[in-house]
Amino acid sequence: MDTKTYNTALVAFFAFNAMIWVPWGLFCLFVPEAWSGAVIPGMKVFDLSQAVARTEVRAMYGGLQIAIGLLAVIAIIKPVHRDTSLLFFVLALTGLALSRLSGIILEGSDQYFAFTTNVTPENYNQVGLGMYEFHQFICAWSLYVMKPSKRTEALTTEAPV
Repeated sequence: MDTKTYNTALVAFFAFNAMIWVPWGLFCLFVPEAWSGAVIPGMKVFDLSQAVARTEVRAMYGGLQIAIGLLAVIAIIKPVHRDTSLLFFVLALTGLALSRLSGIILEGSDQYFAFTTNVTPENYNQVGLGMYEFHQFICAWSLYVMKPSKRTEALTTEAPV
């Protein structure tokens, strides 16, 4: 893949992730009840009857996700940060996808992926894996592996002899 096409794909990857992480993080910061079924019917993932649980959602699903999304924005605006940002996304998405898949398997589920907007406690992990984490894990690794090397760039930009 040539450098221009690679950079376009990389920016698209970061833009998509910024559009996912920042808004959902802001939503979770201000409406932690999103995780208790108050916003998305049936999505009763956490018991948020205690302040400690709501604060945890605000921190981990609000603050951390906003920061992840802002890292993607920084990578778009400041190309010098793209390699490190991509490495972060490779590691984070690998951790999310493989840990969630491991949990699904260890808990004895016979369904690994779900593609639905009808989220319930029974299919929450499968929806997360199927609708976001697994394909973004594949995209991140593909971009990481296909990054043009400095040698390849030099060979493709040199004048013919």
